[in-house]
Amino acid sequence: MKAAHTLTALLVALSMTGCGADSEILTEGDYLFFERIGIGQAGALTDTAEWVLRDSTSWAEAQEQLQPLAAFEPVDFSQEVVIVVAIPTESGGYHIELESVEEMEDHVLVSYLFHEPALDCITLSALALPFQAVSVKRFEGKPVRFERRTQKYECTWKQ
Repeated sequence: MKAAHTLTALLVALSMTGCGADSEILTEGDYLFFERIGIGQAGALTDTAEWVLRDSTSWAEAQEQLQPLAAFEPVDFSQEVVIVVAIPTESGGYHIELESVEEMEDHVLVSYLFHEPALDCITLSALALPFQAVSVKRFEGKPVRFERRTQKYECTWKQ
C-alpha cells in the first residue's frame, strides 16, 4: 500500500512539472484538417497558381481554368475556404501533393510537395497542368504563405 502511495505521489509530481505557466509549447502552430476536393493534369493556366479562394464566385472562376479528373466536390464557403496549387509543366509525370496547412500566430503556412519524374521515367511530351484543390476550415485575417518542396521520383525498379 505504501508503494502505491509513493508511486501516485511521484506521478503527480511528474505531471505537474510540465503544466506551469512558463512551460514551453513544442508545436509552432495548429495543423488544420484539409480535404481534397479535386485533382487534375490539365487546364488553361500558364503561370504557377497558389490560391486561397474564400467565396463561390472566385471558386467558379478558378474552376473555369482547371480540368479535374472527376467533378470537384462541393464546398460550404460559410465554413471553409479552398486552396489550389497548380504548376504548368512541359511534360507529363508531375503531380502535386498538399502536405499540411498550419495556422501560425501571424500567418497560415501551406506546405506542398511537387513530385517530378527522374530521367529514367517515360513521360508524355505535352504541356500539362498538375494541380490539387483542397477545402480547409475557414480562417480570417491572416496572410497565407506557400512553401514548396520538390522531390524527384524514379521509375526504374532497382533491386
